[in-house]
Amino acid sequence: MSRARGVGRTKRLALLATTLLLTLAALPAVACPVCYGEAEDPVIDGTRWSVAFLGSLVYLVFGGAAGIVFAQRRKLRRLAEEPPPDPRHGLHLVEPSAPDRRPGHQPEERRS
Repeated sequence: MSRARGVGRTKRLALLATTLLLTLAALPAVACPVCYGEAEDPVIDGTRWSVAFLGSLVYLVFGGAAGIVFAQRRKLRRLAEEPPPDPRHGLHLVEPSAPDRRPGHQPEERRS
């Protein structure tokens, strides 16, 4: 049993030594030229404009969708307030399944 304990202890010691070596051997992180560079660099100006454009694009898309919804609501309300068309002027609706009732009209026979 003492041999099984020694194997686990050796693995832990090897893992600890590897972790310590990797931590000490790591290079320091260096910022990219865009983040660490000049304040008046054209790349930084382009980044600022792209952030502003993408930020405003969200509001434009949601504003356009809301505008379409409100325009449709206004159109439907206006249609609901209008009186129905006068059938005497020929603007009445005929159900598509109703037979044609014009005088002298003979319905066509169905062909199979």
